[in-house]
Amino acid sequence: MIRLMTMILASASLVACSGEIDFTEAGDIITIHGEIVTVDRGPMNPDLEPLFRAYDIDFEFACVMPFASLADMTQQTVRVAYPNGGETHSFSGPLLRDVMAVAIPEGDTLIVTALDGYQREIELSRIHDHDVILAIRMDGDALNLGGFGPTMIVWPRESDDALAGMDDSDWVWGVFSIEVR
Repeated sequence: MIRLMTMILASASLVACSGEIDFTEAGDIITIHGEIVTVDRGPMNPDLEPLFRAYDIDFEFACVMPFASLADMTQQTVRVAYPNGGETHSFSGPLLRDVMAVAIPEGDTLIVTALDGYQREIELSRIHDHDVILAIRMDGDALNLGGFGPTMIVWPRESDDALAGMDDSDWVWGVFSIEVR
């Protein structure tokens, strides 16, 4: 009897966890700050935002986007091997230049920060020159925390000859903050 109850509970848990995630109620997953025009939130609160505090990210105002806003933008798909030389995956999300256009950047450099603290400086002109996406899905599934999510910068190195031979250093996964300088 105990074995049967355990199996029933385990099955119910798997069914509950296997459903599609409803992101309509999710909070912001990307914060764009720095030299921007569009703002919709106030200053970073070090008491309530320990991840920003841990990485010395501070701002007086920002433009934020929840998953649903990114999903509502025109989606692009990039099929590419990631990591470089690895298995080919299909990444989808809005063009990074379209995401940045919402914030109206006034600087020319992006400082992209990932959940693990990895930071990468990327010239804004590069995202205008190439169809770089801010991926929110891989192979049709949302990028999750603990994986490559909440978002990932994906370069079309297999379809853009100018990016041939590109390594993975500008492929930032776990992106949650973009500063414009």
